[in-house]
Amino acid sequence: MSETGNVQLIRQLYDAMSKGDLDAALAMMTDDVTFVVPGPPGIGAAGTWRGHTGVRDCFLRLREAQENQSIDIREFVAQGNTVVVLLHVVAKARSTGKVFKSDIVHFFTIRDARITNLLDFFDTAALVDANRV
Repeated sequence: MSETGNVQLIRQLYDAMSKGDLDAALAMMTDDVTFVVPGPPGIGAAGTWRGHTGVRDCFLRLREAQENQSIDIREFVAQGNTVVVLLHVVAKARSTGKVFKSDIVHFFTIRDARITNLLDFFDTAALVDANRV
């Protein structure tokens, strides 16, 4: 797949996620997909999530943990089978009602026109603070 096609795949993923369409999102991923989300265990979607079942659990944990108030996709950078996305998110922790903000970098790897890996980088301290009672 071309770099332009890879960026389009990630745009489609974000669109499916914004609509809450987990089945469409998972259809864009390889069976052995891995998501790595930083943070302390039990906070948000922190952990390493493998396969469609793991990634579905990751999405559900994220949805349960926070309510996104705004997501600003700022930039896509594509090279070969890699797409890096810079975002800015404002969200509310459901456990406390506190709002937090973070720049986020998503580092995607594409294989055979499907997502095979996501490394997620964001301000974990802001997330922890928002979840602190």
